[in-house]
Amino acid sequence: MSYPTASLTRTLRHTLNNGLTVLIYPTPDVPVVSVRGDLLVGAVHEPDEQLAGLAVFTAAALIRGTQRRSFQQITAEIEARGCSASVNAGMHTTNFSGKALPEDLPLVLELLAELLRQPTFPPHELDKLRGQYLMSLRESEQDTRYRASQALRELLFPVAHPYRRFASGTAESLKQISRADLVRFHQHYHPTSSTIVIVGAVEPEDVLRRLDQHFGDWQGTTPTPTLAPELPPVPPLSAIRREDVVLSGKVQTDIYWAVPGLRRTDPDFYAALIGNMVLGQFGMGGRLWHAVRERQGMAYSVSSGLEAGFGAGPWLAYAGVNPHNVERAIAAVLAELALFVEQGCTLEEVDDVRAYLTGSLALGLETTGGIASTLLSIERFGLGLDYLDRYPALIHAVTLDEINAVARRYLTLDRYVLATAGPPASAG
Repeated sequence: MSYPTASLTRTLRHTLNNGLTVLIYPTPDVPVVSVRGDLLVGAVHEPDEQLAGLAVFTAAALIRGTQRRSFQQITAEIEARGCSASVNAGMHTTNFSGKALPEDLPLVLELLAELLRQPTFPPHELDKLRGQYLMSLRESEQDTRYRASQALRELLFPVAHPYRRFASGTAESLKQISRADLVRFHQHYHPTSSTIVIVGAVEPEDVLRRLDQHFGDWQGTTPTPTLAPELPPVPPLSAIRREDVVLSGKVQTDIYWAVPGLRRTDPDFYAALIGNMVLGQFGMGGRLWHAVRERQGMAYSVSSGLEAGFGAGPWLAYAGVNPHNVERAIAAVLAELALFVEQGCTLEEVDDVRAYLTGSLALGLETTGGIASTLLSIERFGLGLDYLDRYPALIHAVTLDEINAVARRYLTLDRYVLATAGPPASAG
């Protein structure tokens, strides 16, 4: 059977002499150019938990000054041209992006090269940035959803595992990070672990010439980092673990339930993707929404999630509830999970999700930024430039039995972690 497809096979893929991977997708009729890129440097590469947040702090500090421009000069040039250039970091990668009219692309590429290659980490700017991050973290510490998610990860992952903590770090760890730590961590930025994607009204030959001008002589000072350094093993769950975080003065309790999940590259991924859509994503929020919110009125919001990336994150369910309803809402979520595992998806549900997944594929390609982000993900996971052509067949090849078997294998109702955060039970 053949299916309608979106295609990116006319993308030009090129590697600079220093190993930097380049993807260029011309869209002559769209007068906006988007840049997306990443480096294999993230929180998993931090030296220890005492410096948690180092990857995020380093990436955010790049724009605060380079060898050629101050923070004020960078922001003034960006604002004057109406373009953008930014860098941020996550668990496994440091990501950068830009957006401009075609005539301003040279400036964006020049700025991104400066940020990635020539930051100076001015001490006074670092102090201001640290203060902003500390304020944000203090606010997060009073957020029920943040605290429930934090507790969940501490229950699910062992002490030495980087997934146990957020990439943003903690107030304590951020206070420990010095300028010297940033300089050392920045040495892990390496062209051979980097990809840059450019989509828009561009001439590929001109783009390659400018990239070679700004990035061609970039040489890393450390060995090439690996995408996913050897992560500590996650021991299988042998029981139910629960933690309740008390935050006085709150009017909502947030609940997370989770089990260990899978990687994006695992063979079970597509079956889990479809199953998770049926469980708590499709439509307003899948089966969980209809059972827990619509039928029983036990939650303000409810959904499921599958964090399948470079490493295996949690397969989870979430509910935001009235504090009076915490235990009843938990019981409702568990009952629906049990029903999902025992009875499985129906063919009608699976067909609806298949149609949605394949039909919505083109929506992500409506902008140059969407195309660039899609190409970056395809490159990073090694999916191949024909991935979008193959995607509908991949989705339709997953059988109902495979989807239900994956749900039974992963969603263990006698072994899971549960975390809540909200006001004291008596104050609900």
